[in-house]
Amino acid sequence: MKDDDLNSKFFHSVVKWRRMRNELNGLFINGCWCEDKELVKKKVREFFKARFEGCDGSQVKLNNVSFNYIYDVDNEMLINTFFEEEIKFAIWVRWF
Repeated sequence: MKDDDLNSKFFHSVVKWRRMRNELNGLFINGCWCEDKELVKKKVREFFKARFEGCDGSQVKLNNVSFNYIYDVDNEMLINTFFEEEIKFAIWVRWF
């Protein structure tokens, strides 16, 4: 078995575990446990629709919050396009 196969197996097992952990099997609806998938989907949609209805995205207040400053030269480095050679070099340096 090759090394990349081991990574693939590991990541697939992590994804499978997270999927099982995050699975929603049912809800309490009007005080009763319900596992009907269509009804559960409907209630979840209704909940989030009501929760975010009328939300214009500007409800968070950041008064008196100080942020770290990033200098223009650093910002330019972060948003610049990177090249395949740079990625290969970074990976090579990491492993050797």
